Amino acid sequence: MDKKKLKGKIIDCHNHIGVSIKAYARSEYPYAETVESLFCKQQSAGVDVNIIFPFTSDLFFNLRSLISKGVNISDRQPFSKVPFGSENSLIMDELLRFNPEYRDNFIPFVSADPMRKVEAQVKHFESLEKKCPIYGIKINPTSSQSRIDSLLKKGEPLLRYARERNIPFLFHTSPSTDDYYSYVGDALKVVEKNPDVRFALAHAIVFHKGFLDVADSMPNVWVDTAALKIQVDLFNREKFGENYQAIDADFSDHKKVMQKLMELYPHTIIWGSDSPAYSYICRRLQDKDRYMDFNYKGSYQGEKDALDSLPKHLKEKASNINTLDWLFG
Repeated sequence: MDKKKLKGKIIDCHNHIGVSIKAYARSEYPYAETVESLFCKQQSAGVDVNIIFPFTSDLFFNLRSLISKGVNISDRQPFSKVPFGSENSLIMDELLRFNPEYRDNFIPFVSADPMRKVEAQVKHFESLEKKCPIYGIKINPTSSQSRIDSLLKKGEPLLRYARERNIPFLFHTSPSTDDYYSYVGDALKVVEKNPDVRFALAHAIVFHKGFLDVADSMPNVWVDTAALKIQVDLFNREKFGENYQAIDADFSDHKKVMQKLMELYPHTIIWGSDSPAYSYICRRLQDKDRYMDFNYKGSYQGEKDALDSLPKHLKEKASNINTLDWLFG
């Protein structure tokens, strides 16, 4: 995959493959996605290519604690020897062994934990890339329960790996300081100290104008729109405080928010669906002993509708031109 091969294609930059054992056992939603099922969504919605990465690193942790309390505690004899080890391997198996006929429809990233067994994770990436190219690294600090600024310390080998291969990062981020693991201010510290590495910040940073302006001003940063519909619902439902500075948009319709984002940041926004997490119904650990309940419902077509609401030139920017700049520089 390169810029020439992908030019003009509609690219969805944010998709999960695999199973969240925790979500499945706790009757939360969503909990699973396969390459085949995502291919069907892709074809139905008129999408050409999806960037994919694993859901969670559940197989590295003590499943009893994870399921009963939602807490990541190391297991003495984990099913996966490193975080995301089994999950990243299965992504490659889905593309190369189980569904090779869909190979050209997917761009594989690896998921990583920025705090635990980082050197061992990098060695695992090196073994995987002998079979299939790795195009980027996804980090969800909240699901890993590892602070994003761990990248500046224990996680530095991940930055080195990305820099040597000229591949980007995708970060789950939140504008709320209450999100102990994924606060976007901490993510921007990582970005500032690594100007030669490319980064994307997920979920439109929940429309925080100050942080969006900062991201837009940085040449190595993009912002994705993953799960846009439920991010709008979250913004409308939750009280972010009087000092929360959101973009000036019509939040009655996520399509209008998409249009405003592209109007304000035409070179920075990239489109992603967050499949299958465009719905999010769960109880999530936000801090060491603080939980948050989510009950939000969206659809793949709803995410694509936001992209299709754009004028042709902005649609091409959001789903191809900007995405390729982030992917390849």
